[in-house]
Amino acid sequence: MKLIEFKKYFFNVLSSNYDAGELNTIFYLFIDHFLNISKIDFLTNTEFKIDQENLSLFKKKLNELKSDRPIQYVIGEILVSDLTFIVNENVLIPRPETIELCEWIESFNFQDVRILDIGTGSGLIAIFLKKKLSKSIVDACDISLKSLEIAKNNASINNLKIDFFSLDILNDSLSRNRYDIIVSNPPYVSLCDKDKMHRRVVEFEPNNAIFVNNNDPLIFYDQIAQKAKESLNKKGFIFFECNSDYINGVNDILLKNSFSNIEIRSDFRNNKRMIKARNG
Repeated sequence: MKLIEFKKYFFNVLSSNYDAGELNTIFYLFIDHFLNISKIDFLTNTEFKIDQENLSLFKKKLNELKSDRPIQYVIGEILVSDLTFIVNENVLIPRPETIELCEWIESFNFQDVRILDIGTGSGLIAIFLKKKLSKSIVDACDISLKSLEIAKNNASINNLKIDFFSLDILNDSLSRNRYDIIVSNPPYVSLCDKDKMHRRVVEFEPNNAIFVNNNDPLIFYDQIAQKAKESLNKKGFIFFECNSDYINGVNDILLKNSFSNIEIRSDFRNNKRMIKARNG
């Protein structure tokens, strides 16, 4: 089958799952990963033929996409700022807002700092910051041993040294080291909003990394702020990614714990999604 014919087949199979714009993006991710053919290569070489072995594999992968399994899990990796991240159902798919949080931290040009990433998942935040702030020492923790295994592999793939360790932030102490920066993208979607989310998220991504109990949606921010207060160096910084609906509540938690110089930042959609504060 010619590649141009496969594109038509690809779109026909998935037209009820995605709109045309999404399908274009997914198609080019797909052929770039499995055939090493970029969008430009495709446009200049539409006569490329897919052999039978690849075609059989692609049909299986299309069935996965048809079931709404996210493209990132189907291809098994994602690229962020020239960094490669293995992803599967044990870790969240990195979101643009999280990358924006990393870029915000990078913009301060911190030098020779020690950083802790709480709830590291795939290791995105820790790995990004270690790459961009190369003189920093970066630690990262998560309650999920499967997530930690993936994060360690991702650090190794990108040739970066990070100390990963297991920690339950709701029950464990943060007395391991003293830090200049503590950053976290904790669970922040209330369970009552679960039915509003696409099944690609609810059925495939790890729910315990997304959802919090309706009765206490800020529990992670409260616990992290309290424990960070003791583990941050004087004038050290804390950074959070937040649910825009609850960011004022996070602001109040930081004030309650005597953090100062609080700054709220909007994401590319103009939603208030990030917050930073200084210890003391």
